[in-house]
Amino acid sequence: MKKRFLFLLSFLLFAVNSYGFKQEDLDKLKAINQCIDCKLTEAPLFGLVLNGANLQAAKLDFANLENVSLRDANLGFASMRGAYLIGADLVGTNLIDGDLSGANLQNANLTGSVMLGIDLRGADLTGTNLQEVNLRNARLERAVLRGAKLDFADLIGAKFCNTIMPNGDTAIKDC
Repeated sequence: MKKRFLFLLSFLLFAVNSYGFKQEDLDKLKAINQCIDCKLTEAPLFGLVLNGANLQAAKLDFANLENVSLRDANLGFASMRGAYLIGADLVGTNLIDGDLSGANLQNANLTGSVMLGIDLRGADLTGTNLQEVNLRNARLERAVLRGAKLDFADLIGAKFCNTIMPNGDTAIKDC
């Protein structure tokens, strides 16, 4: 009985991926620059060039995307909760209805991106370039926008509550 239990325990330990992502999904993304509805939770994607990638509805929660280049990529409906996107290049990226709650986007470049209905609650956007970004109906509660560039950004319907604005003031508009 004890041997069976130890065998089962060792099998389970080796069968479970400790990083939470599927290696075959990561390999597919790297090979064809596409991985729709795939599981890349906690994946190490830092520094990769994935311009034009199609990651629609992908699960990228807590993934390391530091300094990644995702220019003109499709991340619509993607979940990127708690993702690490410091210095990421997301120029012209589709992030419609995505979830970036709690993500770290410090000094990222999102110029011209479409972020309709995105969830950025609790996200750190310190120093982020959000010029000409469509943030209509975005959820920005508890987000930090200190030093962010919002020139010509569309903020119609965006929700601000306890949001740190670019000048350091706290917005309490939608509390």
